[in-house]
Amino acid sequence: MIQYSYEEIIKGINNRQIKLVRFCVNDYAHYKDCVIVNTELKLYNGRSIPQIEVILTKDSEKTYFLEKFIENTKLFNMGKKGRFTLKEMWKKITVLEVINN
Repeated sequence: MIQYSYEEIIKGINNRQIKLVRFCVNDYAHYKDCVIVNTELKLYNGRSIPQIEVILTKDSEKTYFLEKFIENTKLFNMGKKGRFTLKEMWKKITVLEVINN
């Protein structure tokens, strides 16, 4: 399995070279199937805006960014330990799949 750095993933997501990243947080079953995906938000006038969807759980933990991933966003709720950004969690993350555009 190819190892990716945090910087490689963020750069690929932001410049739209990466279409999808599937990952899990090691030893934390709640975050076993997470996805970051580049999509487009369709506007009423027929235009679209680049959108990045972060889907951490199937039920409720979803975050959306327009055009660029905002790195200081606390995405992960680790209960009593607090909330953490993707960068703060990166050492505990295993990248399972990367799909390029």
